[in-house]
Amino acid sequence: MEISISKMVIEDGEKWLVNTGAIKLNFKDQASAVEFTEKLKERIEAPHKLPSSALEPITSAFAVENV
Repeated sequence: MEISISKMVIEDGEKWLVNTGAIKLNFKDQASAVEFTEKLKERIEAPHKLPSSALEPITSAFAVENV
């Protein structure tokens, strides 16, 4: 997933935009935008376990009975 941070100048200062492609979030300062982005990347890259119960419909659909 590509995540970018860009600075936007507005009439009363600046804001920082974090763009994930699907979601755009505004932050009041660069540090907050960077902190959010680092945490998001960490969570995306973390290992995720798929519960075996989620596989049951798939395995039962392909189960072959011994005749």
